[in-house]
Amino acid sequence: MKRKKISLLLTSLWPSFIKFVAIALMLMFYGCSVRSPVPPFDYSYPADKVSEESAILQPYTRGPASGLYGEAKEIFAQGKNDQAEMTLERALRIEPGNPAYWYYMGKIKLRKKQYAQAIQLCLKSKSLAGKNEALMRINDTLIGEAKEQSSQ
Repeated sequence: MKRKKISLLLTSLWPSFIKFVAIALMLMFYGCSVRSPVPPFDYSYPADKVSEESAILQPYTRGPASGLYGEAKEIFAQGKNDQAEMTLERALRIEPGNPAYWYYMGKIKLRKKQYAQAIQLCLKSKSLAGKNEALMRINDTLIGEAKEQSSQ
């Protein structure tokens, strides 16, 4: 009688035991498998980054706030970060859907060493860039620079 119960118990648990062993083996082999390393993203600008950047952003600089954007770029070139930021904020109030303005605000924040904000502004620019791969690329480059500088 006792033998029958044990035999019945073993036959009912056998499929579950087999599944358990199979899953344990799969997990063990998956953990030991060799994965190919992901190549690091190249955050470097091309040699002529300023002219390329201007060419990429140029189509976005013809809107109603383009004068403020140009003024902010000039002020930024003079090293007056706070003043450039205020001017560009005015442009963004007029044209909040312009990805070039968000990108440039990210550049300002990067120079001010506000890395997390620079990254967020570039992500905003990317979300507005649509299918413009060149604009996406310069945003990724700026994000990479911000991450690199924040880790130092």
